[in-house]
Amino acid sequence: MPGRDAPTSGTRRPLGSIGAVLAAFFGGYVVAVLLIGLTNPKTNSTTYNVLSFVGLWCGFVGVPVWLSRNRGTGRLSTDFGLRIDGPKDVALGIAAGGISYVVAEGYSAFLRAVGDHANMGHEATQLSGHGLGAGFVVFALAAAIGAPIAEELFFRGLTQPVLQGYLGGAGGLALTSVLFGFAHLGNNPIEAVVVLAWFGAVLGALAWRTGRLGPGIVAHIVFNGITVVAIAASR
Repeated sequence: MPGRDAPTSGTRRPLGSIGAVLAAFFGGYVVAVLLIGLTNPKTNSTTYNVLSFVGLWCGFVGVPVWLSRNRGTGRLSTDFGLRIDGPKDVALGIAAGGISYVVAEGYSAFLRAVGDHANMGHEATQLSGHGLGAGFVVFALAAAIGAPIAEELFFRGLTQPVLQGYLGGAGGLALTSVLFGFAHLGNNPIEAVVVLAWFGAVLGALAWRTGRLGPGIVAHIVFNGITVVAIAASR
């Protein structure tokens, strides 16, 4: 039986490659641009945001699916750890997501206390549109359910194991976390990268230590879900 420090399925023999990571990331952006270009929706409208999400997810999910079917077992649960191992993963994810949100709020409060009034939630607020109508419901479902699954599959399922193969466990986790932070920067202030990368490190550690994406997906859902509720409560 492997010891505590033995590599898990999340770090052993990654199915992907640097090329696959780049294809998933830039391919997703290309699909998003094409979808938006073909429909020409109003910037920051519900349609615009949905097409942006869907386009990105085509790359984030599509490449791992292709790799699994053509080079792996055909099961994402085996090839990329896309599974939840019962109540313990759910409990671990809820705890990690809740604590991470508290830390993020503490970081934001610290910045305000030292005179930095940057809005850490600017990007999420902008994407959610105005009011609490149908557009907000679509945003809420995408942010709280779709994004956690697609992003964990891409960042922790595909990207992190590949980078860990080059940089070692800690190095690959750190670089993936930084990339995760910058990928979510959007219109947020640059200060947001710190807490976003930190949250990425929490999610990465969960995947690395358990060999499963389940705990991180639950943590991501909790973190984003609380954010959605906070935005709704402020309107």
